[in-house]
Amino acid sequence: MFKDLSIKKKLYLGFGAILAIILILLLIAYNRFNSLSEANTWDRHTMDVIQAIDVLRNDLLQVQVEARGYYLTGSAERLERTRKEMTDLPASVNELQKLTADNPAQVERFKQLHDMINAWRLDVIDSQLKMRQELGDKPGAADTMGRMPQLAGTNNSAIGAIYKFMNDAANEEKRLLVERSRSSERLQESMRMILSGGGVVCIALSLGIVWILVRALLAPLDNLTQAVNRIAAGDPGARAQVLSADELGEVSTEFNRMAQSIQDSQANELAATNALRAKVDSLLGVVSKAASGDLTGKIEVTGDDAIGRLALGLDRMFDNLRALLNNVQKAGIQVTTSATEIAASAKQQEATGIEQAQTSVEILSTTKEISANTSQLLKTMEEATAVADYTTHATADAQNNLRRMDGTMQHMVSATDSINAKLAALSEKASNINSVLITITKVADQTNILSLNAAIEAEKAGEAGRGFSVVATEIRRLADQTSVSTWDIEQMLKEMQSAVSASVMGMDKFSEEIRRSVGEVRQVTDQLSGVMDQVQKLAPQFDVVLQGMQSQAVGAEQITATMMQLNDATQQTVESLKATSEAVHQLQYAAGDLQTSVANFAVAV
Repeated sequence: MFKDLSIKKKLYLGFGAILAIILILLLIAYNRFNSLSEANTWDRHTMDVIQAIDVLRNDLLQVQVEARGYYLTGSAERLERTRKEMTDLPASVNELQKLTADNPAQVERFKQLHDMINAWRLDVIDSQLKMRQELGDKPGAADTMGRMPQLAGTNNSAIGAIYKFMNDAANEEKRLLVERSRSSERLQESMRMILSGGGVVCIALSLGIVWILVRALLAPLDNLTQAVNRIAAGDPGARAQVLSADELGEVSTEFNRMAQSIQDSQANELAATNALRAKVDSLLGVVSKAASGDLTGKIEVTGDDAIGRLALGLDRMFDNLRALLNNVQKAGIQVTTSATEIAASAKQQEATGIEQAQTSVEILSTTKEISANTSQLLKTMEEATAVADYTTHATADAQNNLRRMDGTMQHMVSATDSINAKLAALSEKASNINSVLITITKVADQTNILSLNAAIEAEKAGEAGRGFSVVATEIRRLADQTSVSTWDIEQMLKEMQSAVSASVMGMDKFSEEIRRSVGEVRQVTDQLSGVMDQVQKLAPQFDVVLQGMQSQAVGAEQITATMMQLNDATQQTVESLKATSEAVHQLQYAAGDLQTSVANFAVAV
């Protein structure tokens, strides 16, 4: 039944089976992937809950920090920041309740946490803030707040319970995160096994389907190829066996029909070829006789086919050729006589032309030598004139440049003196800065001592002086940084003073070199003035010689042009005579060959 299907249906069936297997594998993988994605979503959800708990813990810690700062300083800004931090607590608790809406136990736990935070805020924070506001700016207000039992650690059970409650909630979320992570790992392992096993099964089934399709397609093709090879080897009776009812079976049937048709056509062509060969042999006999010079043969082939029309054309051609040969024999005798007379006259004219050409060549060569020498001399004089002009202009430009250089160097000397003065002032200011730095260093040392004393006093004060201890520590750190920065600035000032001293010495040397160069430039300027005067005297003399050479060059060029024209005309005459003589000789040879060739033909009279 599979053999009777068409190739298209076989291919559709095979690829459809492979596609079905792949789709089944994809559906299973998609299902597992959705489960894995859901597990990852729960993991991210748990991480969000843990992060929200950390945010709430930070908010509580920030409230405590701002409240303690207000207790110590009594600043209205600290009070405002404390109240603002307390307003953020309900939003953080509400966010936790939204995130854990899927877990009733956690929702109930965070409701209790909300009540505990409200109670702590009312009983502890609000009462302490109110008490600090009542104390105001009274002396010892910070010490009074520091001795309160709430700050001394006797009533911290409320905030401790809150932190313990939050830790329990975070541990519960971490436990859920571990369970969900394990479930996600099991899903990943299951998905890997399904993909690996499904891939192996898909490859095995695909290979089986491909083998069936190849076997169904290659067997008819091999049978058809064998029949084609037998026909190519010279067996016209070879036929292909029809093995299936698909397109390849139809191709085999049509191939057998084509082979039979070719065999019949070959038999018909053989008969037609034999008849054609007989007519061609008859025409070849007449043409062979004509090729040997016998034009007396008659063409007896007739018909309306191509061979018949060719025979008719050959018959007419032979008739025209016979008439042409008769006329050529008569004209050949006249051409031979005329060619002999023309050849004698051409030889005489050619000898005369050769003598004239030789004379013209000798005159032309002499004239060219004169013209070349004149042109070379003229070019040399022009170059000498150009060099003299260029030397004059270059000397003048150099003299002007040296004068400008003299002025520039004078300005450089003035600028160098000004720079030396400014560097000296800079060195003096650097010394002043050094004295200021010494004062800053002393102030930093005194500040460091004061901060150390403040830290000692704060340590004596105990818990109430802890804030002052932090301030003293920061002041001491700032004093240390000031000392280090002052030392760095002092080192840089020393380096700058050394650099300024070196620059002053270098500028002095540079000024001396410039002054010496100014004298040398002035000496070179005077020498260039003398050279320019001598070069300017040569220019008029070069102009007089150049005008005379130009006149001679023009005359030599005119003579050369005239002789070249005469030489060209003589050469053309000689070439024409040679061509005429050669044509006459060729005409004589052609006339002789024509008579010899025509004599070989036998023409019926």
